[in-house]
Amino acid sequence: MDDVTERPIADRVRTVLARGASGTVGAGLLTRPLRSARVRDDGVIVLVVDVGGMTRGVGEPAGVASPGGSASVEIVDTVCTGRCRRPGGGPSFALDGGPSAGVPRTGSRSAGGRETPCDDECAVVRGVVTISGIVTASSGSRRRRLVAADGRGPGPDGQAGSLRLSELQPLEISYLCADGAYMIGRGELAAAAVDPIGIDEQAWLRRLGSEAGLAARLALRAGRQIAGTRQWIVGIDRFGVDLESGSPSGFREVVRVPFAQVCRDSEDVRRELKALAG
Repeated sequence: MDDVTERPIADRVRTVLARGASGTVGAGLLTRPLRSARVRDDGVIVLVVDVGGMTRGVGEPAGVASPGGSASVEIVDTVCTGRCRRPGGGPSFALDGGPSAGVPRTGSRSAGGRETPCDDECAVVRGVVTISGIVTASSGSRRRRLVAADGRGPGPDGQAGSLRLSELQPLEISYLCADGAYMIGRGELAAAAVDPIGIDEQAWLRRLGSEAGLAARLALRAGRQIAGTRQWIVGIDRFGVDLESGSPSGFREVVRVPFAQVCRDSEDVRRELKALAG
């Protein structure tokens, strides 16, 4: 393990992209779903764009992310903390934003008997990644069956989607969060490291959320335990954890509990949590 240092924003952005996070890609009046965006070592960003089906705006959907054109990408940096699900396997929400099939929920049922999807009480939004640039290369549209993590297709009819791989030469990269707006250079992003813990953050949050009393012990050691509040771990990376305290009256506070050293793997994390929780 290394000594603790400040969390670089470029590392955060590269980690979000390395997760295969989805979002949107736009060109002019056209906007299409972005299935994933990954950074190559030379700074070029490879996009997987869904160019099939209906489009928002006017024009030809296949014209999005074509060579020589400009494109802008928007990805919301968000994770599910696991508060919307009871203990059990499977994701709490699907790629299309709907509830995961077969996963019990703590939320209420709608009139039609369907479970409520992951909501603001569960999903934590850290910021928004925005990338604009020029498309330098693009593959032909290829029809594929898109399967979400719960095994369902992207739509109610389960039809295949048309995907296009495009290479984006980024001209401007930004990250907007509660702390402010940050501009990131292409070379800085290419040189950034993927957080070995943050890339699996959602799995970590669900695992830690199932450990009874862990969040409360962390709050006590951090001097943040307040009567009438409930604690929940809402973030984790190689530098530490984010701990939320909330009450039924609406009071909510998120504090950073840093690790003594930077973690490189799961064993390091377990060692640090054990030391923090006492």
